Amino acid sequence: MTPGSSPRRSVRRRARLLGTAATVTAAALAVALSACSAPSTTAPRAEGGVAPAASADDLRVAVVGDSLSAGRSGFLGNGLDDESWMTYAQGDGVVFAGGWARAGATVEQMAAAVSPVDADVLVLMGGTNDVRHGTSFAEAEASYESIIGTVGADRVLIAAIPPYQPAPEEAMAYEADLASWAYGEGYPLIDPWLFARGADGQWAPATSADGIHPTAAGYERLGRELHELILDEAASPADSTRG
Repeated sequence: MTPGSSPRRSVRRRARLLGTAATVTAAALAVALSACSAPSTTAPRAEGGVAPAASADDLRVAVVGDSLSAGRSGFLGNGLDDESWMTYAQGDGVVFAGGWARAGATVEQMAAAVSPVDADVLVLMGGTNDVRHGTSFAEAEASYESIIGTVGADRVLIAAIPPYQPAPEEAMAYEADLASWAYGEGYPLIDPWLFARGADGQWAPATSADGIHPTAAGYERLGRELHELILDEAASPADSTRG
């Protein structure tokens, strides 16, 4: 299946997809300055992580990450739940294909644990725990490459990390380096956290209870933002991975 071939995926391009050098760099360096909006309160696409019925035209999406993707249990292998963003991203053209995420995982640990996934798109969201441990992006770069190569998805989306209250400046520096690398390698950097970004690298009011993770409503909003960003990228005629 070739992403972008189905009419369902022909959705409008949105400004949140950072597709040029200028927008990627600007977003990374100004990552904490974006405006926020109220979290969605509508019902999830699948209660309790139960997947909606899939069709042959749906995009199969693999997920690799840390606690921001792992769900309430702390391990994605236990299934989707109300703190799994994929619970709210799946459906309407998107189906969960599998992947790996564990609470506390660094990008290096993700690289050591992932396996190949039959997927059209990989959403890779890691780096928060690198910041927590004082690991620079330069030290993690090879692990990003390893994850992408192992999973083997047709397209790759690098997701921005959220604000990190314990070390906001370090998180923004990591994000800037991540954005620069992603652009240089031809991987779109997407930011589903615009709703949660406040001033000076902090969380916007009422979007996080601990300064590291989103609220329950924030996970839902995160999933819905990623749903749209995934479909937006699939609608792009440009190849988002290196040939």
